[in-house]
Amino acid sequence: MTNEAHSPNAKPRGTACRMRGSILHSIFVILSSFGFLQSSFAAGALTRAIDIRTLPYERSLEKLPVDLTATIGFVESGGTAFVQDDTAGTHLHFKPARNDLKVGDRVRIRGLTTAGLYFPGVDVTSLEILGHGAPPAAAPASYDDLATGRYHYQRVIVEGLGRTLTPLDENRSLLRLAIGSRVLEVRIDAPLETAPALIDARLRITALAAGGINDRRQLVFPYIRVTDWNDVAITQPAPPLAELPVTSVVTLLQFGAADEPHHRARVLGTVLAAFPDGRVFLRDATPPPPPREQPKDAAPLPQQSPSIAIRLTTPASLSVGQKAEIIGFPIMAGFSASLADAQVISSGETSDLPAAAAAVSLKEFLDGSHDADLIRLTAPAVLNDFFRTVDGYELRLTSGGTPLRAFLLQSAAPELEIDTVVGLTGVCLVESSKDRGFRSQAERASLLLRSAEDIAIISTAPFWTTGRLVIAISILAGVVLLAIVWIAALRRQISALSSRIVQQATQDERQRIAREFHDTLEQELAGLSLRLDAATTRPLEDKARTLIETSRSLVSRIQSEARNLVADLRDTEQLHDLPAALREIQSRMPPNAPALRLDLHPLPAIPGAVSHHLRMMAQEAITNVLKHAQATEITLHLSASADLLTLRISDNGRGLASDTATTGQPGHFGCMGIRERARKIGAEVAWKSEEGKGTVVTVSLPLLHSSF
Repeated sequence: MTNEAHSPNAKPRGTACRMRGSILHSIFVILSSFGFLQSSFAAGALTRAIDIRTLPYERSLEKLPVDLTATIGFVESGGTAFVQDDTAGTHLHFKPARNDLKVGDRVRIRGLTTAGLYFPGVDVTSLEILGHGAPPAAAPASYDDLATGRYHYQRVIVEGLGRTLTPLDENRSLLRLAIGSRVLEVRIDAPLETAPALIDARLRITALAAGGINDRRQLVFPYIRVTDWNDVAITQPAPPLAELPVTSVVTLLQFGAADEPHHRARVLGTVLAAFPDGRVFLRDATPPPPPREQPKDAAPLPQQSPSIAIRLTTPASLSVGQKAEIIGFPIMAGFSASLADAQVISSGETSDLPAAAAAVSLKEFLDGSHDADLIRLTAPAVLNDFFRTVDGYELRLTSGGTPLRAFLLQSAAPELEIDTVVGLTGVCLVESSKDRGFRSQAERASLLLRSAEDIAIISTAPFWTTGRLVIAISILAGVVLLAIVWIAALRRQISALSSRIVQQATQDERQRIAREFHDTLEQELAGLSLRLDAATTRPLEDKARTLIETSRSLVSRIQSEARNLVADLRDTEQLHDLPAALREIQSRMPPNAPALRLDLHPLPAIPGAVSHHLRMMAQEAITNVLKHAQATEITLHLSASADLLTLRISDNGRGLASDTATTGQPGHFGCMGIRERARKIGAEVAWKSEEGKGTVVTVSLPLLHSSF
């Protein structure tokens, strides 16, 4: 290494030059790469709103790149905006929100496609404002255009007649606009206090087409969004109320009566009924029109009802019999023209004579000639049933074999019994109609009762009504059911008593057998043991002494097993406690026996008989180990899962000589007894052994399907 390399000025100068070159090169590469990526992004991006709008749902989920230049048409909030280009409109979503956008801004949007609620839009990654100009062009739209989503999220021009204007919330208003026979919601982002006079005026509204969307990506109903009142233009002011003529109700919606949509009509009459939900029924006070012409040979046409159904925008305090002047929009609701979105102009004093109900037959009631009129059925009706509805109670009746329905709008149930014969007074409502050639005829009608006083009881129901008969049958069925339950309870008691008797008899028999074993076999074994002890004290040959000692050991083991058997027969409490019974086996092991290690886990409740069989199988397996295995250690495992109990006895002895060692040899019945006990309780037993490596006996008992 040279001295120049170690000089204080040489190294920093060279290093700085190399670093500057490297940094400049890196910046150049980054800028070049960014330009390349940007051009690549733009080359494969969606650049037209129509391509985004018509993108299939599955493709929109792929987050396709978007590079769109368009004009802001509506700003919902800082997080959502709507734009249009020359092809269509779409929606934008921002994170974080942007509050600097205005209608008319020309913008360039880069982002990725998103599925949207109705059709795809754009998740914006960057937005550049190119300038500001006029809002996007608005297309004239009909109600059907809006209902089909043709111009959804685009600016539209809608014309119609203002119907109602109400506050939507603190700073927004809701205008209902009549377009032909349809009514469209107009949601305006401006308070109601600043609104012009819009009711009954012809309006041209520039707005954003929108609507309610369900979770199936379907347009449930359309509405339009307006930024402020400047977008609501009045093309024809509403007619002054004073200039509206009083119209006969039977001339409403007749040919040539008015243009479409219909302006408000003014009617005058007597109140027949008024309900809290804003429904009013008025009997017309104007002169009736001339009778309709009819063919000479035709049957007389029914006289038209001079009454009308009215729905008030705001319920008013009106009384039956009161004179009232009301204006509203004529609509065809049901079978006859009615007034909607109406309001009371004036009301007079209530007459001392209430409006008389027209007496009509059942045929006249059903033919539709008294639609919306107050009537009294001349034919009595039988009450078949009544039940609660959302608005009150519905009564099901029969008159002359014809079923009828009546509605009582009150919260309290009517004090009526089934099968009561009643007379009814109420407002006739035609519910459905059918066509006969060019004529529409009523098909079904119902009665709207003003109160419970409109129900006159003609005769009360007989004592044995359907309801009382059902109650009597129910009581009888209950008595029979109680008798069946009592008999079943007696059977269970008898079964339990029989079980206790059997259990007591079993216990007595076990104790008797234990006494017999103790008084006979055990005593005889004790005597034999004493004789063998005495024999060993005398001088004997080695071979004879060995034989006597072996016999003495065998007798001692038989004594031990006999005492264990007597103890098992007397100890009935351990029948249900298998772990305790297995610990008892450990405590009874002979002094010189192999070590017995217990591996016991908690168990569910099992019957005593099953516990006894498992205990005896464990005892027999351990006995086999003591007799034949020459083991130094025995392990006793007991556990249970949700559906299986496992008992396993393993030793480290010499193992079984062959696979047939457990099938039963002449004079050996231990393994055979284990199998028999396993079959009795529905268990399976298996032996696994390797010569010189011990034996494992496994008992598997299904807990859910065992034959306990």
